Amino acid sequence: MTATVDDANRDYWNELCGTPFARMLGIEDDSAQSLRHYDDWYFDFYPYLAEEIPFAALAGERVLEVGLGYGSVSGRLLEAGAKLSALDIASEPVNMVQHRAQLLSRECRAVLGSILDAPFEDGEFDAVVGIGSYHHTGDTQRALDETWRILRPGGCAYIMVYNAYSYRRWLKDFAVAWRYFAADRLAAGTPVTGHEQARGQYDRNSKGIAAPHTDFFSVRAFRRMTSRWRELSYRRRNIGSDGPLRHVNRNLAMTLLGSTLGLDVYFRLTK
Repeated sequence: MTATVDDANRDYWNELCGTPFARMLGIEDDSAQSLRHYDDWYFDFYPYLAEEIPFAALAGERVLEVGLGYGSVSGRLLEAGAKLSALDIASEPVNMVQHRAQLLSRECRAVLGSILDAPFEDGEFDAVVGIGSYHHTGDTQRALDETWRILRPGGCAYIMVYNAYSYRRWLKDFAVAWRYFAADRLAAGTPVTGHEQARGQYDRNSKGIAAPHTDFFSVRAFRRMTSRWRELSYRRRNIGSDGPLRHVNRNLAMTLLGSTLGLDVYFRLTK
């Protein structure tokens, strides 16, 4: 199955993640001005990213970003002074990060490949950043195992995955969420693989097509998957404007509900 998912991901994510939002903003090119406009929107829409990824603290560190999208996080890491490597299964995100590095006059090793078979040496990195990519791989456990391998002892991974118990899962896929909850309490729950409708609630490209593969995780399940890591901490984040929340200010909703029913879970793992 992994090879099939890889092939589908390679094709699907060749359209940069975030392209529909870029078009909504009127962005049609990759000039420095357009990319700055996109990044301003991106970090305003996800204001907590500066808390979940310690950009300033990663200055001078050997950092790998996995899953590159429009390159906003890579650009911020480069600006912060990280010694950045970047990995994506699709070529266009790799090209975008290379382009951003050139615009910033910074060095970056952008590589085409999969975190399921990471083309790096053991202990090569001080930190790994994977925001919204591991749950699309089709084998998150293997992605985590490879992350462990390429991190030095004491290194940290900053990983975001979709929350199996978000408000959206309870509202729109209650039966699946409930069955997973029951199994999870018995330490028997495996990650929930989303059907097409569920995947489309989180990721759609400019043609309206859902991502090929998406898994959802509880904190409990993620702890089981990362039991050999020395430390784990997490925070739930992000609220959409769907369902009853379309009538609620997003910032207020994030304050009231984000920490319990947020769409995403941000993990910090220490090897």
